[in-house]
Amino acid sequence: MRPMDKLEERVILKLRSKIFSDFKILEKEQDDFNYFSIFFNALKCELQLSHVHFLIYKNVLSENEQFLLSFKTPSLSFFDTWQKDMYTKYLREGAFIVNFPMERYDQVPFDKSLFVFGQHDDLVGILLFKLPDKNHHFSDSFWETLSKTVYQYFEKVMQLCILKHEKKRYKLLQNVTSQLHSTIDIDAVLRKVLDSLEEFYPYFQYQIFLSNYNNIDNDDSRIQPLDYTKSNAAIMETFITGNYKIEHELKLSKRYLYFPLKGKQGIYGVLKIEAQKTILISGQDIEFISILIGTASTAMENAHLYQQSRQLVNDLQLITKVTKKLNANLRLTELVHNISEELQSAFYAEEVGIILFEENQFNVLTGSTPFFNDKDCFPFLQFVKAFLDTREESLFIGNFEPDDNDLVSPFRSIMAESLKREQHKIGFIIVLHRIPYKFSFNTFKLLQSITQHVSLAFTNTILRERLEQLVITDYLTKLYTRNYLDEQMQKSIEKDKQGTFLLIDIDNFKIINDTFGHQVGDQILIQIAKIIKRNLKMNEVGARWGGEELAIYLPNCSLEEGLSLGEQLVLETSNSIDPPVTISCGISHWNEKNKESPFSLFKKADEALYLAKNRGKNRAIASVK
Repeated sequence: MRPMDKLEERVILKLRSKIFSDFKILEKEQDDFNYFSIFFNALKCELQLSHVHFLIYKNVLSENEQFLLSFKTPSLSFFDTWQKDMYTKYLREGAFIVNFPMERYDQVPFDKSLFVFGQHDDLVGILLFKLPDKNHHFSDSFWETLSKTVYQYFEKVMQLCILKHEKKRYKLLQNVTSQLHSTIDIDAVLRKVLDSLEEFYPYFQYQIFLSNYNNIDNDDSRIQPLDYTKSNAAIMETFITGNYKIEHELKLSKRYLYFPLKGKQGIYGVLKIEAQKTILISGQDIEFISILIGTASTAMENAHLYQQSRQLVNDLQLITKVTKKLNANLRLTELVHNISEELQSAFYAEEVGIILFEENQFNVLTGSTPFFNDKDCFPFLQFVKAFLDTREESLFIGNFEPDDNDLVSPFRSIMAESLKREQHKIGFIIVLHRIPYKFSFNTFKLLQSITQHVSLAFTNTILRERLEQLVITDYLTKLYTRNYLDEQMQKSIEKDKQGTFLLIDIDNFKIINDTFGHQVGDQILIQIAKIIKRNLKMNEVGARWGGEELAIYLPNCSLEEGLSLGEQLVLETSNSIDPPVTISCGISHWNEKNKESPFSLFKKADEALYLAKNRGKNRAIASVK
């Protein structure tokens, strides 16, 4: 290889002087300055080139790829590994330059290709250019020296990029950190992080998946709730383990990175980054993103703790309020109504139901919201009960999509918690909303806490009311006792305008007992009691008067209405009792002009009953006095 001549040395010296003397100026330029512009201008000037294009091998960019990609111009581009062999197959051993053998590149007729190698003879790039027709015939030594000069300049640019890139990173990190710790708005924290990442790494796509996220006002599609049932395995693995994860999708030529949003007290979500596989992601990039996400996680945790402390105060106030009502010795209906209202208000729920299990049936307690009184609700209640029985004592679903095609539900957010008495499930409280992810996990924990208090109060209230019911209820017929009937009659006489009393006696009941036995006689009493209860309206009282005698009191009811009911009872009894029996009925009445005592009403009804017996039994007769 012949050494360079004087002309060639002069060209190299002038070129080096030009590009390296100006490099000090480059160091002071802004981040978006194209560091290759002076280089290209100097080359064109000293070698009298009309066209220049520098192809940079991506594998040498390392952590500077994101920064250097911004320099992409008509004079600068990048190539991948799969292109390397195509470009180098024409290069003879020991050479640095070849006559341009490749197809026309970017529609420009280059005639020379200068290969630029690094310290270990690794390919750095290819300089494409067109020499003037009357140009000096440069030696191989010249091209080797020029190749080394280009590499030296490239290395300086790379070093400068590293410094400026790091400076930009930490400037951004400092700026973001100060902003993150100045807000208690979790959504604002996350948006700032995403905006910063998009500014610094514009070639990536970002999404954050948050656990216990239920902000329905969020309009940023980059922030999504973490769906435990639908999220991919990589997201869930990152969330569970708290470790960074990288995943390659060969078919789509994509790379996915997953970073946990990990604070001191837990993991709050996952950042997902999507990148083209051809774009390199360095260890420094990963470290920087990890630091940024860690900072965001801490800020988010602080914001969360603040919000949590405020929510805790509100929760304690709610529990105190509910507990106060629970201890007020309210009737069950009032209690359910109050609890339902409080839960609706506190949880912003659409529907609240309190359901008890009674003999394999659902007893929707009065005070539950309207949805639970609809017959179409039954399959849904069956699903909830089956879940609570076979899986857990609690049900918490953020986005309910039933597998059963027969189960139709407009509600997507569901919370249900079992009511217990002595460790036995007696029912459940259920809270619903049509919007998915309406309830947070903290809301669910609050429901669990409230339900513990409610279970005890419900148990006490139910037992108290059942005891009260036992006191005023006949054991055999399940009608009211005579004392309770007397009390209700007296109250009605004091406040109502009229009322009607019916006294009922089973015809020939002694013969029935003697013929069939007292057990059959009891069954007949039970059957007639069921007929009476079936025909009574709300506030009307049926009672066992004594022995085979039964009684009914109808507040605010006329004598004619009472007679009509008596006749109906006579008819139904004669047609439906087994063994066949009949009844007789005497009816008395009072009004504002002729108020009566309970005793006098009984006496008149008894006289009418005696008359019915004398007229052949199996009939109803009203007192005319």
